[in-house]
Amino acid sequence: MSGQTVRSDVGRKGVSDYLGLAANILYGVAGILFLVGLYFDWQHTGQIIIPQFALANEPNANSGLFILSIIILGLGYVVSVLGSKVEEWQTEKVDQTQEWTVDVGDSSKK
Repeated sequence: MSGQTVRSDVGRKGVSDYLGLAANILYGVAGILFLVGLYFDWQHTGQIIIPQFALANEPNANSGLFILSIIILGLGYVVSVLGSKVEEWQTEKVDQTQEWTVDVGDSSKK
């Protein structure tokens, strides 16, 4: 059992749990933006929704949602890695190889 790790404050939600939740929400938002961008680029070719992320102002320009979804996906990954690092920092090593000796003795001798 030597070298096991035990997380401090077991049973309570910490910063790493909230960062993991935030990363999952960002992944979901990125997925929805990707699907909406796919729909708009397929059905409404050339319609630009977010001009800052559109690649071209031509008739076949993308809506800008793909680029935004990739940025949000990258941000979700960074938040996820940060949550893992915070969890590592909160984890403490516990060495359970110590042996305990107890002197029971004889209680009949007084």
